[in-house]
Amino acid sequence: MEREDDRVRVVSEVSGRRPLWFSVEGRHAELLGDRADHVAIGLLMPAMKEGRDLHVGGTVTDSLLHQANGDLQLLLRLIHPGLHPIRVTAGAVEVPAARAAGVASGFSGGVDSFATLAEYLWADDAPASLRVTHLLNNNVGAHGHEGEALWRARRAPLAEAAAEFGLPFVTVDSNLDEHYPRIGFIQSVTMRNAAVPHLLGAGIGHLHLASAIPFSFVRIDSSGEIARFDPFLVPLLSTSAVTVSSANSGLTRVQKTLSLIGRPESRYLDVCTDDDPARTRNCSQCPKCMRAMLTLEMAGHLQDFCPRTFSLAPYLERRDAFIASVLASDGPYPREIRDYAKQIGWHWRASDHRRAAALRARETASGMAHRAASLPALRPLRKALGR
Repeated sequence: MEREDDRVRVVSEVSGRRPLWFSVEGRHAELLGDRADHVAIGLLMPAMKEGRDLHVGGTVTDSLLHQANGDLQLLLRLIHPGLHPIRVTAGAVEVPAARAAGVASGFSGGVDSFATLAEYLWADDAPASLRVTHLLNNNVGAHGHEGEALWRARRAPLAEAAAEFGLPFVTVDSNLDEHYPRIGFIQSVTMRNAAVPHLLGAGIGHLHLASAIPFSFVRIDSSGEIARFDPFLVPLLSTSAVTVSSANSGLTRVQKTLSLIGRPESRYLDVCTDDDPARTRNCSQCPKCMRAMLTLEMAGHLQDFCPRTFSLAPYLERRDAFIASVLASDGPYPREIRDYAKQIGWHWRASDHRRAAALRARETASGMAHRAASLPALRPLRKALGR
């Protein structure tokens, strides 16, 4: 451990790479554990990508090491066939430590994180053993390369919200993203965030990892989105001392969005993908903003979120085109919106269907043109194969 200004940094030397580090504010240093489970989880995918065995010089929990050499690798390779099987070892192996009492939830201000708080903080029937005691905000790659300024800007209103909720707001900084040069954030987000509760194992015994995909869309496919497998994956990233669970996996994104209606805390909602650090509210025109706003409009409550959280003008300008994309797409979120429309008797306009049909036709033509363009490049290969 190293002291650096007002933060405490936990550093691990990495062979052939820059040291891996995580840091927290000094006032949260008592949460830091003395095991290296976070290193094993954080570096497993990069080691598998390079086909290099991983030796963790510190102490690793025996059950986690067993899973890292077994089902965890097998599942990761199903998700990403380009990963290689490796051997994971440790300088010392011990049985799980005593479970800490803290229960954490990641808090980004998004729909998923708010839905987790609705179930495990604000609900009267939230079990005491699962009630959130700490909010986490991690800088492990979600804010892009050298995204320090963006992270600071995004977390400022969240710290204000945490204070209003009466919970500690633990910010975890790291250079973990530097160790994933050939693996994207969406392809590895679960592994990155799951390393954090193990880092904080002296104070955190449970992490509610907000689910991004409902059970009905959990499947192995070619998307590479690791969050689609969280219900299978996170038990393999847990020990009896530090449990990681997939929260709200039974709810659709539409249901989570609707749970915000009537909650004063929703003024802190931030679903926007605009990466301008100077942004003070949702842009109301990116796909995630449009999706949330359309859902709220269909529920008859969009005006409740304007103008503090969203702006109507950018949304209305792009609304027709976005609805066309919802009707033309077979993705999980558009399908959820269409299902919700049927449930409430929402009728799409004839012009919506015409625009959607035109969009599908353009996408089909584009796909055919792409395949045709690839044929000349394939001819030498086909000739060599005798085809």
